[in-house]
Amino acid sequence: MISFFNKSRFLVLLGLLSLNTMSSSLMAWDCCDPCDPCGCNRIYIGGFGGGIYSSSSRATQLGTAFFTEAAGGPLAVNARGNINSTSSGFGGVQLGYEWSNGYRGWISPALELEAFWYSHTKSGDLINPTDRLPEHDFVDTFPMRTGVYLANAVFSFNNSSFRGFSPYVGGGVGAARISISGASSIQIDPPEVGVNHFNSQRSDSTWAFAAQVKAGLRYNFFKSFHIFGEYRYLFIDSSNYILGSTVYPAHAPTSPWNVNIKNIHYNAFVFGIQYDL
Repeated sequence: MISFFNKSRFLVLLGLLSLNTMSSSLMAWDCCDPCDPCGCNRIYIGGFGGGIYSSSSRATQLGTAFFTEAAGGPLAVNARGNINSTSSGFGGVQLGYEWSNGYRGWISPALELEAFWYSHTKSGDLINPTDRLPEHDFVDTFPMRTGVYLANAVFSFNNSSFRGFSPYVGGGVGAARISISGASSIQIDPPEVGVNHFNSQRSDSTWAFAAQVKAGLRYNFFKSFHIFGEYRYLFIDSSNYILGSTVYPAHAPTSPWNVNIKNIHYNAFVFGIQYDL
């Protein structure tokens, strides 16, 4: 079976190839001196990678443990707590079209499609306040794979005094596909050794709103090639997952668990290369 990441990359590459067929007709609109690539409209593709760092966030775990009447009856669980900040590497691709004749001839706007992928693991201590137990604490772990798909507007500052360098700013909106695989919820107080409360179904995936802003510096170092470095801030909205009920012979059964991870803020540092088609 093709993995989530392979499917995502295949669809993005298919889109790049399809849009590439439009390049000839689009470039026909340009009035361009081949000796002055900075004066041309351009279609470009790019690849990039770097490090991405997430903030801590809040998480909740909702469900019901079906204790017998002799043991006090069903127990509602509404565990809440913080999950950790993380860091990881990431990589992606982009396709864009830039107009050379922008504001006063030296601000060039561009429209850009972008996709990137990363993996990280969020974990934290979630506490369920209840009068039936002195403490009811869980340590939850969520291995997460994320693909982010954005449409960006980018504004580059081009001037002969910059000597091939182009500062730029941009922003975009889109969606993130988040998959959790191999999640665990271990009760540590009172301790339940060897019990993962998500044991019957440890995986789920969902879509969430995503938005970013970015700023960087691009350098045209050889004809159609550009290198760039940038900082970006990424926001991913709250996401919800349904994970499996607890099923063990010697443990009270539970309902499926509804897990909510609140919005996550990311800082990323990127290095990449672009090629003009």
